[in-house]
Amino acid sequence: MGGCVLRAWGDDFQPELFLAGSSLEPCNVFTKGARKSESRAWDTSGLTVLVSDDSDNFKHQVNDAIEFQTSNRLEIRRLKSSLGIDGLSLDFGVNRKNGFLQSQLFPAELVSLAAKYSMALEVSIYEA
Repeated sequence: MGGCVLRAWGDDFQPELFLAGSSLEPCNVFTKGARKSESRAWDTSGLTVLVSDDSDNFKHQVNDAIEFQTSNRLEIRRLKSSLGIDGLSLDFGVNRKNGFLQSQLFPAELVSLAAKYSMALEVSIYEA
């Protein structure tokens, strides 16, 4: 797994209502209480939107995220102010590397853009 997604969630968020008038195309839509797996249910409602499908190049994911936020600023602003939204995040998926240390740097430009929307930044590390 890898790449970067925008995630939006909230206990009272109704993603279908937001998406009805949106140019953003979700890769996942989930509803609080709906079955997530055989033994688990979603504890909130939300959606994810693909920002970057590059699973091997973190720097490219960051560049894609900057471009995504710049070109979709109006939709992100509308999403952030949607009824029931509790949070937004950019989730960067990276593959686990062998070695003593693995780190990823978020450049100031990305942090600054994300802060405009009160958007969290996270890294999900996957076994390669």
